[in-house]
Amino acid sequence: MTQKRILVLGIGNILWADEGFGVRCVEALNTGWTFAPEVTLMDGGTQGLYLLPYVQEAD
Repeated sequence: MTQKRILVLGIGNILWADEGFGVRCVEALNTGWTFAPEVTLMDGGTQGLYLLPYVQEAD
């Protein structure tokens, strides 16, 4: 059985109105928990379409 590749992608802008909510969530997850090797936590910031390959790679 093949393991699923899981991406937890935090996006947001820490300098604007959303205060980087997704980015802060990923930071908190990374600090407080340990995840299996098939789980990737990623700070996507405001990279937009540059993140597409990472999303497509995940299951």
